[in-house]
Amino acid sequence: MDQIILVLQGILAMMMLTTGLLKLAINREQFKALGKGNLDWADSLTVPQLKLIGLFEFMIGIGLFLPQLLEIQIWLVPMAAIGTIFTMIGAFILHIKRKDDFQALATNVAILLIASFILISRVDSFSSL
Repeated sequence: MDQIILVLQGILAMMMLTTGLLKLAINREQFKALGKGNLDWADSLTVPQLKLIGLFEFMIGIGLFLPQLLEIQIWLVPMAAIGTIFTMIGAFILHIKRKDDFQALATNVAILLIASFILISRVDSFSSL
């Protein structure tokens, strides 16, 4: 079971690192072009908001995997999972306000469920505080 959780952590970490880096490294128009119409929600945010979300996602990606890999500060993994949950709740609200399609909402819910599973599975890491 631990291996399944590690794989999910790795997948989610790579997703968060990638999307975070993209939001930080390229401008909004380039970001939207990557999505071929699926990333038009970026117009609903200011550039600083988009960059801040990118920074949060990048930090979450690091927190989901690096502490587990290095076996230091393991309690950061469930904290990163909580960060992912809050980020996905915000994304879900944004997509509802924009009346986006089901795919956008389903993606957020899937990521939220994976993060919740990681949180529940790694909550015992808080005992190491």
